[in-house]
Order: sequence, then structure tokens, then C-alpha cells
Amino acid sequence: NASILRMARLLRLSRMARMARLFRAMPELLILIKGMLQAMRSVFFTLCLEAIIIYIFGIAFRQLVGNAALDPDGEPYFGTIFSSMHTLLIDGTLMDG
Repeated sequence: NASILRMARLLRLSRMARMARLFRAMPELLILIKGMLQAMRSVFFTLCLEAIIIYIFGIAFRQLVGNAALDPDGEPYFGTIFSSMHTLLIDGTLMDG
């Protein structure tokens, strides 16, 4: 079992060496990867902000539209906060209704 683990480590190390050799051969690829890693932070915070906004509007729509006594048609779409968030995301943002 130990020899199998050593072989797996050696294989992983050889893959890393190939990747390092590839990055040295094509520095543009390394620049692209660094740029993508830098952009991931701003994309993450944008998605967090979008989730917070959809949550707030999900609460608002649940309070305004989701009352089944006033509007029985609003119950499947705005019955709970999570279903209203789903409705706002899919029907409002992505338009895949």
C-alpha cells in the first residue's frame, strides 16, 4: 500500500512539473491565469451582493404578494422566502420562466 501511495505522489509531482514547464514556455497563459484569479474576488463579492439584494426583495415580495388570503395565485411563487427568491432569480433575472 505504501508503494502505491508513493507512486501516486510521484505521478502528481510529475504533473506539477509539466504544468510549470508549460507556464515557462507560454508566459501569456500564466498572465491569463493570474488575471482570472484576481477577477474571482470581485466576482465573488458581486454574487454575494446579488444574493443579499434578492434576499431582501424576496422578503418584501413575500410580505406584499405572498399572502394566500389576499392572493391565492401568489402562493406557489411567493409562499416562502426561498420560493420568492427562486421566482425573483429565475423569472426576474434570468427570464427562463
